[in-house]
Amino acid sequence: MGATYATPRGGVLGAGGDGDIVAGYSIGNPLDAVSVTIGLALTGTIPLGDAGSFSLTASRLLQAGGNTATFFGVSASNLLPWGVNARRSEQYSGYVSHLVGVKAGSVEIPLQFVLGYGTDNTRDSAGAGQLSDGAFAGIGIGVSENTSVSVSATRTQMNVGMSYAIPRTGLSATLGVMDATDNTDRRQVSFSVAYGF
Repeated sequence: MGATYATPRGGVLGAGGDGDIVAGYSIGNPLDAVSVTIGLALTGTIPLGDAGSFSLTASRLLQAGGNTATFFGVSASNLLPWGVNARRSEQYSGYVSHLVGVKAGSVEIPLQFVLGYGTDNTRDSAGAGQLSDGAFAGIGIGVSENTSVSVSATRTQMNVGMSYAIPRTGLSATLGVMDATDNTDRRQVSFSVAYGF
């Protein structure tokens, strides 16, 4: 379960901020079968619940050995939408995720690489907000036992983030900047809190 506050709304300067609330439930094990996650997103909080959609994600281990593992995943989002979400079509993506531990002295630094392709994930031009299909990529680095940083990109945007898992609570907090270079005039700052159990 999680909640996110982002400002400005949609990355549009002067639009104010807004929040989203999400919940998901996973079944299955990707190591020896397929893991499937069903998600619910309530888009916007004023008024709460007047817009939203469902999502479906599946993942499977492709290979593992030593200190590496590679997974394949597919996802579909904006399913059964209502409210303003009904104006948009469904979104789909497929991706490969590779995890590796890199030795640095007496410690091992975890790295995650992601490469994929999806629908409606790339903004075509500055300010217009038009979306098109395209590739995306990302890298995440564990900088301490509880802290990680990440960088991701589409054809036109770069995003950065930092997450902190609060020990022994199941809680984590993430601070992110979408379109960090403001290449498409859609820079947006977000703060998320998630709880897993």
